[in-house]
Amino acid sequence: MLGVSGRPQGFFDAAWCEDLLAGGSIYKLLAEHGDRIVRDEDFAACYSASQGRPSIAPSVLAKVLLLAYRDGLSDERAMEPVRFDLRWKIALGLAVDHPGFHATSLVRFRARLLLCGKERLVFERSLELAAELGRIAGGTEQILDSTPLLGAAAVQDTVTLVRAGVRKLIDAVDGADKQAAGELRQGLRFDYAQPRVRHEGNWQDRDARMALLTEIARDAERALRAIETDEALVGVAEVAGAARLLREIIGQEFEVGEDDVPRVRGRRRGRQIVSAHDPEMRHGRKTARSFTGYKLHAAAAVDAPIVTAISVSAGNEHDGQQAAALVDQQPLGRRPARVLGDTAYGNIEVLEQPEQRSIDVLAPVHSSSPKHGTIAKEHFQIDLDTDTVTCPQGNTTPIYKPSANRANARGERVARFARSEPCPLRTQCAPGGRRDIRISRREDLRQAALRVLADPAESDHLTRTRLLIERLLALIVHRYHGRKTRYHGTRKSTLQAAWTAVLVNLHPIGAALRAQAA
Repeated sequence: MLGVSGRPQGFFDAAWCEDLLAGGSIYKLLAEHGDRIVRDEDFAACYSASQGRPSIAPSVLAKVLLLAYRDGLSDERAMEPVRFDLRWKIALGLAVDHPGFHATSLVRFRARLLLCGKERLVFERSLELAAELGRIAGGTEQILDSTPLLGAAAVQDTVTLVRAGVRKLIDAVDGADKQAAGELRQGLRFDYAQPRVRHEGNWQDRDARMALLTEIARDAERALRAIETDEALVGVAEVAGAARLLREIIGQEFEVGEDDVPRVRGRRRGRQIVSAHDPEMRHGRKTARSFTGYKLHAAAAVDAPIVTAISVSAGNEHDGQQAAALVDQQPLGRRPARVLGDTAYGNIEVLEQPEQRSIDVLAPVHSSSPKHGTIAKEHFQIDLDTDTVTCPQGNTTPIYKPSANRANARGERVARFARSEPCPLRTQCAPGGRRDIRISRREDLRQAALRVLADPAESDHLTRTRLLIERLLALIVHRYHGRKTRYHGTRKSTLQAAWTAVLVNLHPIGAALRAQAA
C-alpha cells in the first residue's frame, strides 16, 4: 500500500538545521522544493490502493536514489548517509534519530518502477517543472549527441559464453521443474555448477583445444534438444528465453560443416552477444575508440542547459538511428523546430526522419566521394530540376537510372563522366578515366543541408552550440558517475541514465526556483 511522507515535528526534526545548508546545494533544493520534483501520488500506480502495509514513502526513496547516483554510491553504501548524514536527513525530511532503511528497499523500488513502466517518471517530472518555470519551450532548437555507456557484465570468451548460456538454461528449468533440471544435468557430459571454470584438457594445443570446443558445442546442443522435446518446458517463458539465447550463442560461435561437426567460426558476425549475463550489450566504437556496452543518447535545449530527452541503445547502433526516438519521446508542445548534431545525424536516412515530423536538421553532411585527393561530390553542380550534373570544368551530363544493381536497390541514380579528350583535372577527378556521381534517393534533402551549411553564420552556430551538449554529457558520465552502467539490460541502464539526467536538470531548475523566490 502506498505510504505518504510527512515532516517529523519536535526536537528531533532535522529541519531545524536547514539554515546550515549551502544555498545552492542539492540538499537545500530537495528540502525546500522536493515536493515539486517528486511526489508520492506520482507513484500511486506502483502500489496497491488498499492491501498490504504502508510502504516507505516513494518520494523519499526517489530522493535517496537521486542522492546515491549523485555521489556514486551503491544501495548498501547509500544507507549509511541516510542514517548518519545530517544533510541527507534534511533533504529527505527525516528525523535526526531516523534509523534508515534496508538496502533492498531501493532494489524493490526500482523493480516497481520497471514493472509499472515508471522508470522515466522523475525525469519527465523535472521537464514539466522546467517548462512551468519557463526554462524550456517548444519550437526552439535542440542538440543531439551520444556517449559510450560501459556495460556492467564482463566480456566472455567462447567457452565461458557457451557454459554460462547452458547454466542459465539449467537454472531456468530448475525454476520450473526441479526433477527435469536434475535429469538435464545428468544427460550432459560436463558439469556447469561453475561456468567460469574451464574443462580439464590441453588448452595450449590447438587441435586439442578445437576438439574440446566441439564437445562443448555438442553438449549445448544436447541441452537444447532435451528442452525442445519437452512441450511443458518449452511453454515456460523463462525456459524458452534461455533456450533462444543459447541457440543464438551457438549459432554465432560455431558453424556446422558437411560432416555435422560444429567448429568455431573463423569470422564472427558483427552484432554478436558478448555476455550471457547481459545479452543486450555490444561492442561499439565512438570517435575511433572501441568500447563494450551501450550508447547513451541525449537531446538538450540550446537556450538552457537542460537534457530534454534521453535513451539507451546497444553499443553498435548508429547514433542517427535514435534521432527520431529522442524527438518522439517529447510532448508535441515541447518538440524542437530544429535539431543540431554532428556528422552521425547528417546522412539521408536520419534527415528523412525529422522531415516527416516537420523538423529541420543542421548537421555536417556525409561525403560519399572517394578519398586520396579526389575531387569531392560537393564540387559538382547537381540540378534536380533538369536531372543534370555539371563538373568543375563546366561539362554537363544527364542523370540516369542504372540497371538492376546494388545502387538501384537503394533507389540511387548515377551521373557518369567519361571523356576521351584530355582534361586538366582528370587525375583529381577521374584517375581511372571515368567518374560516377551517385545521386541518392533523397538528394533534395542533401542539397538543402549543404546550402544551409554553406552559410558561415549557420556553420559557426553549429560549431559553438554543439559544445553545450558535450558539457552536459560530461556531467552525466564524469561528475555523476554515469560512464558505466550499474545494471544489466537496456531498460535498467535507461533508468540509471534518466535519473542521472535529472541531476543535470536540477542545476538550472534550482537556479530558477531561487530566482522565483527572490
